[in-house]
Amino acid sequence: MSYSNYISKKQVARILGISTSSVSRWVKTNNLPHPFKLGPNIVKWDIKEIEKWIEERKNNRGFISHKPEKNK
Repeated sequence: MSYSNYISKKQVARILGISTSSVSRWVKTNNLPHPFKLGPNIVKWDIKEIEKWIEERKNNRGFISHKPEKNK
């Protein structure tokens, strides 16, 4: 077991390019894998779960582009 496989909320936020408050909100709304507690004030995510979550989003066929369509 490698402890470098577990990352903090700050690291999750940095990887995803979002704020730490967004990480908390996404977890609360089940839009991001849930962390696990190592102690009263220590919460970590498994990097492999985060990577899998990202890959699932990249492969999502239902992606909606935010670019407006040009009128024809």
